[in-house]
Amino acid sequence: MSDYASRRISEAELSVMEALWDAGVPLTAKDLQTVLKERRGWERTTVRSLLTRLQEKGSVIVDKEPEVATYAPDFTKGEYGWDLAEVLVQRLYDGDAKALVATLGRHGMLNKADLEALAAQF
Repeated sequence: MSDYASRRISEAELSVMEALWDAGVPLTAKDLQTVLKERRGWERTTVRSLLTRLQEKGSVIVDKEPEVATYAPDFTKGEYGWDLAEVLVQRLYDGDAKALVATLGRHGMLNKADLEALAAQF
């Protein structure tokens, strides 16, 4: 089963995680504030509050050495995506992933070429 329950994060927290994932390296709070000011218009206090919440949830790793704290995600974007996908399939489709794929097809998110490309991966 997924780690979704332990990784459950808000939309605002997800913006912080996306900035960390995009960076690919640990960032200081100041670096994050610069990125999130540009992306979301957030001020320092907002970013610090979100970092505190993410740290309390165990979603970010804080390294306080040597001079300034840096923040890194404790899980990858792919791991989080899997958690969400697994919950979606279990909750809405009773564990039937084919039903999810059929829904995506019916709504134009997948076409025949997409399905063929997916089939080639198995």
